[in-house]
Amino acid sequence: MTASTVDPVVTWRAFEQASRPDVERWMQQIEAPAATQTERLMTLIEANRDSVFGRRHGFSSIRTPEQYRERVPVQSAADFLPWLERASNDAQSVLTSQPPQFFERTSGSTARQKLIPYTPSFLRELQTAMIVWLADMIRVCPGIAQGRAYWSMSPSLQPGGITANGMRIGSASDLEYLCGCSAQALASTLIVPSFSDDLSGGTSRWRYETLRSLVADETLTLLSVWSPTFLASLLRPLFSPADAQSAHELAALETELPTARARALRRAVEAGHCGGLWPRLAAVSCWLDGPSRVYAQALHERFPGVQWLAKGLFATEGVVSIPYGTEPGCALAIGSHYLEFVRDDGRVCDVSGLSTGDEAQVVMTTGGGLYRYALGDRVRVTGKSGRTPRVSFLGRATSCSDLVGEKLDEAIVSEALQPVFARGASACIVPDRLADVPHYVLLLAGAQEDEAHALGSEVEGALRRVFHYGHARRLGQLGALRVGFVGTAPSALGERLQLAAESAGLRAGDVKASALVSQQTLAQTLLSMDGE
Repeated sequence: MTASTVDPVVTWRAFEQASRPDVERWMQQIEAPAATQTERLMTLIEANRDSVFGRRHGFSSIRTPEQYRERVPVQSAADFLPWLERASNDAQSVLTSQPPQFFERTSGSTARQKLIPYTPSFLRELQTAMIVWLADMIRVCPGIAQGRAYWSMSPSLQPGGITANGMRIGSASDLEYLCGCSAQALASTLIVPSFSDDLSGGTSRWRYETLRSLVADETLTLLSVWSPTFLASLLRPLFSPADAQSAHELAALETELPTARARALRRAVEAGHCGGLWPRLAAVSCWLDGPSRVYAQALHERFPGVQWLAKGLFATEGVVSIPYGTEPGCALAIGSHYLEFVRDDGRVCDVSGLSTGDEAQVVMTTGGGLYRYALGDRVRVTGKSGRTPRVSFLGRATSCSDLVGEKLDEAIVSEALQPVFARGASACIVPDRLADVPHYVLLLAGAQEDEAHALGSEVEGALRRVFHYGHARRLGQLGALRVGFVGTAPSALGERLQLAAESAGLRAGDVKASALVSQQTLAQTLLSMDGE
């Protein structure tokens, strides 16, 4: 059966029926988060007791979460890297008793990318979360079943390859994550653009092919992406028709589309929104919190009458939270991994120790062989689903920059950028370490150009109130903050971040917005673009 002959309503109805056991189990779990998490942890420890890591840390005699915490320290990504490297080099079972099906590269927000093992157990943990999310999404927004959907699927911008011990690097496709679960049948309802991983023609080719596939289908009901910057960059030709590249792509689209769809495209460009282009579009799903908030808000006017659905906190290393219900935040994925949280004072707690308003960094233990792994993401507790905390994403706790001892991090920079965000503008701060006098650049979009330097002064003033930054400025070790004006639309900065990250080798659909760009290659790419 081809996608064009599939009845999405029937397919979604079958999925709802098949997913009921998972959803019912989830509803029981959220009422007993502590017991659920203990059971999850002990299952993982028992399953991997004979791995090299398990033998090293005495898994065979661990009986409680407290004993686990005593024997296994919280480990940063850098601390855990030797174990990950060993898992991709050795033939023996290093981290898990199950061999990985493949390895995935992390998105590269730190200077050194890592290979994360994807075992059958780990894939099932991810599927458990995705099934609950999809089942709740169709409950909250039933209109998505009335047509076809697009889920973010972009080619890898890095070569796949094979590990030293002969394992595949990279999934065969994004749909591999659904294999063998009740959500697999939903793949037949998807719009899947036809493009190869050959990027010799540049990243613009697959982007064009994706846009053509979407515009050609008037039955589109759901746009599901991770970052709103990805969606903005995908739709750029529609909303920047005066740009030479956009004009060229629009002209090409019109010649390739059926007459009715070409007419709908022209009307969408003239109107400046997608209301008539996809009349059945019911929902857009993407990150709505943290640094992505301003970019999502900038897209709202492009989709009149469409429901916006939050994405949970999914990372290459695992899933932290699931979109479930309509309350603020997303419910912690207690049925997937074992989760812990490091507070600002260094104390560590499990889910039972969290209260509304708490802020903490996420630590996870997964079926892929990560043990007390500090993910580097910071969350705030917004409430509860049943007895299970709901959280919103604040930003990367581990994103930091220290050119001359000023010690800036994501939280400090986010606070300094509040005057910009209060005006509905978008911004990020980028270190220029190659300048004669090291300094930071404020990339700003969504304000008027004549406002840019005044906003820059406000941000610089906020940064100078940070002791180490102010001290470095007073000593002349650090130059004054400079301003790079990107455009009057807030989305302009998101598009630039998206293109720069892709140029630095990140998969397009995985790009995350951030207040502080600390990764050196990405920072220099952004600054070179600013100088064009």
